[in-house]
Amino acid sequence: MIMKIKNEFFWVIGGGMLQIPLIEEVKKLGYKVIVSDKNKKCVCYKNADIFFKIDIYDIPKHIETAKRFEKSKGRISGVLAAGIDAPETMATLAKKLGLPSVEPKIAHLVNNKEKFRTKLKKLNYPVPKFKVISKNNLKNLEKIIKDIGFPLIIKSSNSSGSRGTRIFCDSNLKEIKKTVKLAMYYSRSDLAIVEKCWEGSEHTVETIFDVNGNFHPCFITDRNFDKKNGYALEVGLEHPTSLSMKDQKQMYKLAKKVAVDLGIKIGAAKYDMMLTKNGPRIIEMTCRLSGGFDSQYLVPAATGKNVLKVAILIALGKPFPKNLLIDKKQKVGVTGSIWPKPGKILNIKGLDKAKKIRGYENIFFRYSKGDTVVEYVDSTKRVCWIISIGNTLNEAKKSLDKITNTIQIKTV
Repeated sequence: MIMKIKNEFFWVIGGGMLQIPLIEEVKKLGYKVIVSDKNKKCVCYKNADIFFKIDIYDIPKHIETAKRFEKSKGRISGVLAAGIDAPETMATLAKKLGLPSVEPKIAHLVNNKEKFRTKLKKLNYPVPKFKVISKNNLKNLEKIIKDIGFPLIIKSSNSSGSRGTRIFCDSNLKEIKKTVKLAMYYSRSDLAIVEKCWEGSEHTVETIFDVNGNFHPCFITDRNFDKKNGYALEVGLEHPTSLSMKDQKQMYKLAKKVAVDLGIKIGAAKYDMMLTKNGPRIIEMTCRLSGGFDSQYLVPAATGKNVLKVAILIALGKPFPKNLLIDKKQKVGVTGSIWPKPGKILNIKGLDKAKKIRGYENIFFRYSKGDTVVEYVDSTKRVCWIISIGNTLNEAKKSLDKITNTIQIKTV
């Protein structure tokens, strides 16, 4: 039964498809929902009780709008950014409203790769050899490349979805410089990072701190990448992880220690980690829940865990039932995509038939008929995401293969 809480609102930052299940969970708790997004045509526009047309990165506008809203319309009881790269906006807005959240300075630190790298190094955690590139030292790029060595990877300092990311195994100064400029373009701070490449398997490690500051492991998902063209193209997820319990415990131990050393006492601490021959290493970290349909769809489908509700209750300053983080289903879930040739989409066939395949769970399209598929240079260029479920990893993968082979996307 859904409770109705008069004039109490929960603010969801971002209006994309990953916020749909978040909004649904908030409404089940009886709160009205405020959504902020710069796109009034976003998919969550109709799901919101109140919609504000604000860029998710515009912190002053969020604060100004929230204060004006509370004077006339009702009380804001919680603020959350989940599956969207706006933890700084979330933290600062919550702080101004006196609501539970991570400290803004911590959200800012982990949301800027170069600052996070520097802080980890200061705390004596392993970090790859790296150099920050700005317009001022771009002229020294060739010298910087020689100092870093190969293989190296170029990244934007504070963007997501692998935008502006590329791996180089040998010297190609022209392409490296082009990629650095692209990474700077995608970065809100106009900075790029050149760093030494680690080698190993990649994983999402999701953890959270409750209202009393207690640490809770949530889940680990395995991430599969296609790096043959140098791009860090995530092609699928597998949940639960295939890592040994020993490796999982090491990752959770590292996640907790880093979060505590940074001063995190409440909210999400989500990591991209790599398991190297020397043990787990942190690639990136953020103070929000994972994106990529992981905590929103894949994990609930495979396990029944409800990490979204956990995060919502924490943002409201409330405790959460432990059963929300228990695997009740004991299934295996995988995600994948269809990769049509770049070009204009003429038609999409076989969708209805694919949905009837055993193991089918969900499909989410970014493109539709008439849209143009571009070159797959980062993880945001995928046409769709497909989720399938099975009793084993092999069963889930077979289901996914059947689905992807059934759906035909013709481009020209």
